[in-house]
Amino acid sequence: MEAFRLANTLAENKSPYQVELVSAGPDKTIETEAGISLLGHSALTDKKWDTFVIDTLIITTTIASFGLYPAHTIEWISSQESRVRRICTVSGGIFALAQTGMLEGKHVTTHWRVMDEFAKHHPGVHLEEQPIWVKDGKIYSSAGMSSGIDLALNLIADDHGDRLAGEVTKELVMFLRRPADQAQLSFSLLAQYSSHRSLKTLQPWIHEHLAQELTVDVLADKLAMSRSTLIRIFKHELNTTPAKYIENIRLETAQRYLQMTTMNLDKIAAKCGFTSADVLRRVFQRNIGISPQAYRQQLAKED
Repeated sequence: MEAFRLANTLAENKSPYQVELVSAGPDKTIETEAGISLLGHSALTDKKWDTFVIDTLIITTTIASFGLYPAHTIEWISSQESRVRRICTVSGGIFALAQTGMLEGKHVTTHWRVMDEFAKHHPGVHLEEQPIWVKDGKIYSSAGMSSGIDLALNLIADDHGDRLAGEVTKELVMFLRRPADQAQLSFSLLAQYSSHRSLKTLQPWIHEHLAQELTVDVLADKLAMSRSTLIRIFKHELNTTPAKYIENIRLETAQRYLQMTTMNLDKIAAKCGFTSADVLRRVFQRNIGISPQAYRQQLAKED
C-alpha cells in the first residue's frame, strides 16, 4: 500500500492509483500476525464489491489462516477472474487463490518455508522455488513480505515506467528493485545472513564498485586483512571463494540489467565488471544455461 501511495505522491500527473484495503471478514477489522489490527476501508460483504470494476486485485493472508477462508470469499475471488486486469498474491495469499482452481497448470511461487505444504495440497500447480515473484498471464505471485514490495514496484514500472518506480524505490530507501528472477536466497542476500561484521561491511562496497577489478588482494586490502584470512572467512561464512562470490554478484546484477534496461551487452559487461561481452556470455552460459540474448528474449516473451 505504501508503494502505491508513494506513486500517487510522486507522479507528475494526477494520482494514478485508488487503493482500497478490504477485509474478507464480516467487518472492516483485519487481524495481523504482528498482533495488531488494521481497519480496512470496507468489508467484502459491502454490496459495491459485487459490481465494482477492479483493475488489480492483491490477495494476502496469514499462513495460519490456511484452510479457514470464508466460502463466500473464495467464490468472490473466482468471480473476478474474467473481470480484473491482473490478480496478485503476497506470501500466504497464494493458498486462497489456489482454492478457486484458477491456478491449475499455472506457474507460481510462495514463501520458501511453505512450499512443501502448498505442493502437497495443489499438485496441479507448477511451483517455482527460486524466484521472488512470478508472472503467468494475468496471475502474479510473490514469495513474502519484502518481495510483495518488489512486485508492487514492478507493477508501477509496468504501468507508469521505470522512472516513477525508481523514485518510489528511492523514497522507500530500498537498496534496489529486484526483478522477478532474483532468487529468494540469492548471493546478494547471502552475506547479510553472516554474523561476521567484515562481510556485512564489504557487501555494499562490492555492489558500488563492481566495475572495478575486485581481486582477492583488493578485497583483503579493503578489510585490512591477509589473503588467507579473507579466503578462510568466505569459506566458513558463505561456503564459497571470494572470486566465485564476486562472479555471482556480477551475474545477478547483469540479469537485472538484461531484464530492466535496453543496454547492450558491452555496456552491461562494463558496468558489472566483466572484462568483455564475450566473458559475460561465457559466465552466463555456464551458470544460467542460456546466452544473455536468449535470456532477454525469454523475458520479453513472458511480458
